[in-house]
Amino acid sequence: MCLRCLGSAKGSAHKGLTRRGVLRQTALLGAALPFARDASNAFAAEPSGRPPEDFRKSVTDLVARAQSPELAAYRLFEINGADLPWLDIDMQAVKGQQITFLLTGRMWIARPLDLWFAPGLVFHARTRGLRPIWSPGVDTGTMTAAHDGPLEIARAAAQFSDADGKLWTPEEEYRKQEVKIMGVALLWKGDAASGLASLAAHGDVGGLLGAEIARLKRGRRLPEGWSNYFGLGGGAEVFNRAENGEIVCDSAGSASIIERPLALPFSSRPKLGWRWNIDALPSAVAEDQALFHDYLSIGVKFEEGQDLTYFWSAALPAGKVFRCPLAGWSAVETHMVVDSGAGGLGSWRELERDVAADYAAHIGGPAKAISHIWLLAVTPFQRRRGACRYADIRVSTADGAIHNL
Repeated sequence: MCLRCLGSAKGSAHKGLTRRGVLRQTALLGAALPFARDASNAFAAEPSGRPPEDFRKSVTDLVARAQSPELAAYRLFEINGADLPWLDIDMQAVKGQQITFLLTGRMWIARPLDLWFAPGLVFHARTRGLRPIWSPGVDTGTMTAAHDGPLEIARAAAQFSDADGKLWTPEEEYRKQEVKIMGVALLWKGDAASGLASLAAHGDVGGLLGAEIARLKRGRRLPEGWSNYFGLGGGAEVFNRAENGEIVCDSAGSASIIERPLALPFSSRPKLGWRWNIDALPSAVAEDQALFHDYLSIGVKFEEGQDLTYFWSAALPAGKVFRCPLAGWSAVETHMVVDSGAGGLGSWRELERDVAADYAAHIGGPAKAISHIWLLAVTPFQRRRGACRYADIRVSTADGAIHNL
């Protein structure tokens, strides 16, 4: 971490930073901060969300006005930095029952740099303390209860070590995060869309009701055979299959990984091939530092948990390989730049990688097989738009077999 660069940093975004403050705010990211240059222009200024007090009153008043027969119950809740997951919100659900969550607030990573995560990105819920963990990925979402029992909520920025919701982040560090999220859980008797419409006829809460109604009407689904990686949600809002078979990716200020299982031994010499058309890169600068680690990528996960992702960089040279700069991920993820710069954006390119050879050269662990193919869209740091299209994703093996994805 370049602490000695602090004294020479310029730009209002860095005012008020101290050695202790930077360490505290960025330790969880494993950030190597590029303070030697003015980083402030890379970040998009955005207004704050609805103040928490206004949110609480708006929800309460709207429910009282609407007297919706579709609403079985509702609970207002708050998540603060000192709270450990998981929090029981005193609401019981029945398996198959729908619950809509509306969220406001932020999880701050470095306030002087205007670096924060939106609430929907870090919000998680589950029923009866059991899998699956659900996350909306955006600030509104509707979950279907997987079990009978109490609803629990949590916040985590990819900080769960497993699908049971255990933290890998030390509790004392987790509690130091600056977090203020307020939300409401709306438990429906029947269809969520009908219930939301019954409330929206009497008003809205900062546009959140309208946003969730519109999201449900869009009815976006993940490409068949793909699922969300357990620590992240909202994949259907980022990735979808077009009528021509392409997988379209469009992301801004979010983080999504979707995966498809494909178990193949290295002895079969698997080669990952794909075509992509990058319309917009989500980073304006080199992505190998945590505060600028925004990228679009296709990757391979291996049987021992390591993964290798191939991406088009804004500034790093083709062929560069580096470990992920984010804490936690640095232990399991490797990135390889396969294309670079603005030249060629908006045009189709075809690539193929010998997965076993890349693993041996750049990871060298005990794995003997691949387990999943990944698509990744990580855009929360600079909050710029990243957009691309994938076609002809396939894994071929030495015996001539082709697995089309």
